[in-house]
Amino acid sequence: MATNRKIYPVNHWLRSSEPARALAVYLEQQGKAYSRVKNAHIEELLGDLRGRSFLDYGCGGGRFLVHAARQAASLVVGVDAEPMVLATARYFLQQEGLEDRCQLLESEKFPAASLQTRFDLVLLKDVIEHVEDDQELLANAAQSLAERGYLILSTQNSCSLNYLFQGNYHRVWCQNQDWWGWDPTHLRFYNPASLGRKLERAGLRPVAWRAAYLVPYKFPAPASSPKQFIRFDSLSWLDRVLGRIWPFNRLGWNIIIKAATY
Repeated sequence: MATNRKIYPVNHWLRSSEPARALAVYLEQQGKAYSRVKNAHIEELLGDLRGRSFLDYGCGGGRFLVHAARQAASLVVGVDAEPMVLATARYFLQQEGLEDRCQLLESEKFPAASLQTRFDLVLLKDVIEHVEDDQELLANAAQSLAERGYLILSTQNSCSLNYLFQGNYHRVWCQNQDWWGWDPTHLRFYNPASLGRKLERAGLRPVAWRAAYLVPYKFPAPASSPKQFIRFDSLSWLDRVLGRIWPFNRLGWNIIIKAATY
């Protein structure tokens, strides 16, 4: 798999030299309404992990590693390309008394061959849009699944109300064709149709969909405000209710798919 990827700016939490400080920022982000809804959808799709093997590729600060370890998964593996990310995840696991329950691996590539095992659940949370060869990533993830295993992936969706407003503002009105969403290291957008085709080519079929941020509830604050954004987090109830119902579960700014092999 190609390893040519965009690098996070120096002010990102994973550029910190202190795992404790990085974890504090990471957990603050995970506590936002958007992340809470998205994480709840992912937990629902993962289901009961007791006695099951779990791989989190692009594990970030370790939120789902902790979740899997707490649920007594039989094997918990976290993989990331960034050393500071893994240091933060390790610190998080240590703080929760779960370090001995998890394996952490630094790797640019999907490590299916080196692990020499197959997993009941593989998570690609907001990862595919960072990877140059996304089709190879999906193929490797599919090959790493055990019989009756599932892949859970989430990514930004161009077939969404937020993209209609924010995406067209940046890409059409401002003529910024390099705008790929909220994260400057993204390489592309997806939509349900394009993801479905890529999953099919990898030998996978969607069995469940979820969506978050159906209606925008974070807006830039006025210049006079000390805050960067104004948030109307109460609107996130729409994600919790409608985000699992067709067709709304395909129309969020973030879409989450549970897929199985054919």
